[in-house]
Amino acid sequence: MKAKISIITGFLVGAVLLYLAFRNLDFKTLLEIYSHVNPLFLVPFALTALVELLMRALRWRLLLLPSGPVRLWDAFRLQAAGLALSNILPMRLGEIARGTFGAKLFGIPMLTVFATILVERALDVLVLFLLFAAAAYTGNITGGFMHYNKLLWVLFGGLIAGLLALVFSDEIISHHWFSGFFARFPRLRSVFERVAMGVRGFHSFKSGLLIFLFAAAQWLLDALNYYWMAIAFGLEGTLNFARCVALVFSGAVAASVPGMPGYFGNFEFTLSRVMAAWGVPKDVGFAFASYCHVAGYILITLIGVVFVYQMGQSLGKVWSDFSGGGKEPA
Repeated sequence: MKAKISIITGFLVGAVLLYLAFRNLDFKTLLEIYSHVNPLFLVPFALTALVELLMRALRWRLLLLPSGPVRLWDAFRLQAAGLALSNILPMRLGEIARGTFGAKLFGIPMLTVFATILVERALDVLVLFLLFAAAAYTGNITGGFMHYNKLLWVLFGGLIAGLLALVFSDEIISHHWFSGFFARFPRLRSVFERVAMGVRGFHSFKSGLLIFLFAAAQWLLDALNYYWMAIAFGLEGTLNFARCVALVFSGAVAASVPGMPGYFGNFEFTLSRVMAAWGVPKDVGFAFASYCHVAGYILITLIGVVFVYQMGQSLGKVWSDFSGGGKEPA
């Protein structure tokens, strides 16, 4: 019942936001805008998206390596499959499937694999915040955004503290303040030790730095794709690279709100409103957001679905296994 409520709520939120984004837009005007977009920029868009996916795979592989050997190709195809499944199925089932398939493929405890995915999400928040802050200062985007009673910096500090707690969780477990507690609960200690393996990639300065750089490169490549599309739409004078970074941040915030698979509605509504604040007409902003969204959605979903079937799975089987319809995860 909770799953059904979550799915229905997500679709309703997405539908409402899609309606608000579409409201008062003229369909013929949208078609006219689309007709003037330079399709040649879909080539660098696609290449950049593939390199961005490679950055995700490189980062995840480094997080997994302390727990066992992981081929880059396997990390790449699982990343693509996870993103594709999240684009098609509700409740972010792609992340659950990626973690489960990864544990079986790599022979690594499932808790450890999911710990690496948790670190990925925490690192994404930190990196996006830093990139947005840099864009806000250098691009003069948000005026006094960074001066609201230091609240955002407090939030940033809290996120760093949470990530450090994950990174040094094995040291925390072995500390004399907690060692007695975990000695009385060996099973709980075993759980924490498996989770701690998922963050040991940060125990090496070189590995930790590379993980951070790959995360930053991933989001900067996303911003580059917005810039390619800005040129295709003739908006490069308005959407400079700093503003494209701000759009990446805005899109990530939109995706954090419950929505339908692929976050249609959330994405278009948010980006068109942000661009409207920069003087981009509403219909142009919607056309830009929807064009970027659909192009990326089709590319990543097609690649990921190929890998899903290559691994002997299917969309129906994944849905059955991970939505509660099957007896056990595949």
